[in-house]
Amino acid sequence: MNNTAAHYTPTKNDKTVLHKEDVLKIDICVHVDGYIADTAYTISFDEKNKSLIEASKNALNAVIDLCKPGIKLSKISETIEDTIKPFGFKPIANLTGHGLDRFNLHAYPQIPNIMFKSDYVLKEDQILAIEPFATDGEGVVKDSEEVFIFIFSKFKPVRNQDARKIIDFLQRYNGLPFAERWMENELGLSDFRLKIAIRELIKNGIINTYSVLVESKGSKVSQHEHTIIVRDDPIITTL
Repeated sequence: MNNTAAHYTPTKNDKTVLHKEDVLKIDICVHVDGYIADTAYTISFDEKNKSLIEASKNALNAVIDLCKPGIKLSKISETIEDTIKPFGFKPIANLTGHGLDRFNLHAYPQIPNIMFKSDYVLKEDQILAIEPFATDGEGVVKDSEEVFIFIFSKFKPVRNQDARKIIDFLQRYNGLPFAERWMENELGLSDFRLKIAIRELIKNGIINTYSVLVESKGSKVSQHEHTIIVRDDPIITTL
């Protein structure tokens, strides 16, 4: 919600209440046998947030038809920035769209939401997750201390029995990110035991963390995202 831009997911028994003035990003990723679709949408019940939401939505719509073979990646980024700024907002400079490969949520290339120089051109049948972010703040996100999402890095032996249970549990995700809430639901561990086990896995480099990302000045953020297959007539898989 609001200044939280990415990598947040509710904890088990979360009691957060959505208020009229809040800006809520709903970011959903699904896969079928490792083939990924990633999409996001922003809502608010307050008309004061309408322009902020329209800024990221219009930026996404503006670049969909650019996702064709031979188009420079830099053209997509330039168009996102050029669409958001006239609304009076900033694109978030250090958040990007990304490529999608099988069982790889953040594949090459990164797709900045601000202008940059690159000769990279899009290729036919490439799959891209385009996700403009707009804010009335500084246009930069930073790590918070909260972490709810993780990803398996590499296997190492561990002594903690609960940590071993988690490693076995993670094999089903085949390298895709996972939430702390899933482990708590599936493994039946208390919150205390789960956190001890996770701490050991992080310390040993077995799992990596995705810190919750927040706008650096505490300002509200909107986001829209679609997954697109690069073709002469681009295919949006997340409509």
